[in-house]
Amino acid sequence: MGLAMEEVGVLLCSALGLAAVAGLTHYIKNAAENGSLDRNSTSGLRTRITKSSDVAWTAGHRAAAPWLMSCAFTGYFMSVLTVAAALVTVSMGSFGPAILILPASGFYGSRRHPCDCNSHRKQAR
Repeated sequence: MGLAMEEVGVLLCSALGLAAVAGLTHYIKNAAENGSLDRNSTSGLRTRITKSSDVAWTAGHRAAAPWLMSCAFTGYFMSVLTVAAALVTVSMGSFGPAILILPASGFYGSRRHPCDCNSHRKQAR
């Protein structure tokens, strides 16, 4: 039973970390959309191009907003699944085959995109 509790602790810490990263990603997306995320050296999409000017910073973040939201929702979803895996671990006494669902679900969630990419291409013209 001691091993199962250690596994549960690891899963819950992982869920907390996933939720924190998802929340930060969600915050960056919202701050970029409402204009409160100024060009800086600590948060946001920091590439050579986006850091080159305020216009590039804003344009890069607006273009990445759907992807940032997709990443945030994937993180939230995986956090919930990780808590569910912890509950399964407690009820079964070990991970069991249910743990294999986590990597597969994360892969599936990361492959989903919430917007029609063609609409972005049309707006850029």
